[in-house]
Amino acid sequence: MGNCSPSPRRRGRPTSPSGSPPLDRTPSAKAAGGGGAAATATTTTVSPYALARSPSVSAAETDGDGVVRVYGSDGCPVAWRVRVALLYKAAAPVHFTPSEAAPLGRPVLRLSASDPELCGTADELLRHVDARFEGKPLVTPPERPARVSAAAAAAEEVAELVRLQHRSAERHLEGVAAKVAEMVKKGGKKAGKGAKVVFVEGAEVRRLGKWYGDAMEVMLEHARMEETVLFPDIQRASFPGVLDKANEQHGRHLPMMNGIKEDIKTLLTLELGSSLFQEVLVNLSVRLKALQDHTKEHFKEEERELLPRLEGVRRMQREEGNVSDKSNTAWASEAMGTMEMTHSKLFPFFMTGLLPQEAMQYLDLVCRCTKNTRHLVSMLRSLAERLEDANPAIIHNNPTKLYEHLLVKSP
Repeated sequence: MGNCSPSPRRRGRPTSPSGSPPLDRTPSAKAAGGGGAAATATTTTVSPYALARSPSVSAAETDGDGVVRVYGSDGCPVAWRVRVALLYKAAAPVHFTPSEAAPLGRPVLRLSASDPELCGTADELLRHVDARFEGKPLVTPPERPARVSAAAAAAEEVAELVRLQHRSAERHLEGVAAKVAEMVKKGGKKAGKGAKVVFVEGAEVRRLGKWYGDAMEVMLEHARMEETVLFPDIQRASFPGVLDKANEQHGRHLPMMNGIKEDIKTLLTLELGSSLFQEVLVNLSVRLKALQDHTKEHFKEEERELLPRLEGVRRMQREEGNVSDKSNTAWASEAMGTMEMTHSKLFPFFMTGLLPQEAMQYLDLVCRCTKNTRHLVSMLRSLAERLEDANPAIIHNNPTKLYEHLLVKSP
């Protein structure tokens, strides 16, 4: 992942007015909490005096226990990754302090006021987080098999990318459909004598339009990625006709998606609570159910028939000399790079369609496949800022409710 080092003029070890003792390079068993030899073997314990803190942090803040603190450069992807992981963990309040002069140019993690300050790589710090806060999601990246071929490793990266994108799209469609069903039920209620009539509000329709519009954008980018990066070579390697079949299926979905978009636009022009409004709303619910069913079946078919062929495809690409970057992440990085909106403006939206453990998997992919440090920091920052507005119980239990919760809080 990107370099966290400060600018050259600030590379020197920070000192305090009283003079700072050297970094304590003794591994911290306490912070690891028995979290594995790898975590305790390489993470350094940092002297409190060696850490140049932000002037904005008061003594009272640093004395509080039960708060996890992350210190590091605002442009450091490791600091932002640790911060996002802690927000998904949702086990304790998180306080981030920008500090350009953190030891070794790396972020520093302090799991509580009684714990030492730890400095290490992203994986090392995440192991400490898992060791301290047990339970899901596990934020440490999983161990990857060492003996698999380069083609198999690259194929698994892409397959994981595709599967997780499928899950996010499915859940957002499910969330939109559930919201429309709720609106249909609300609009269809007959008020009893003296009871207050509850109509669907215009703000609900506008939020619904944004939710569906974002989901549609992610799904269209996903389809374009498959059609340009994956399907042509799958067709050449082992599956004649797959590109035509995929284009046909994607083409069949597009009119359905556009029809739903037009229905939502129509709702915005109608009188709230009118019989015509309710009729269009019911029709919208039916269209969404049809799109859900077609999408789920399409995703199942891709995962069953196409993803197992990716290893053979990658082997063919390497034999033909079409792989300039032979790293295992290069293919997934290419696929991710074609989905510009999903991995910039819509990244927080996309991530709210994933369960916490799935989100950690995708975050690991993003951090390994994104070579532009500034772009990676931008993605992580946007996600952290949205998660900070969320109730931890929602993050853990219902990803689509998480997005709806954030949508309501948006200006």
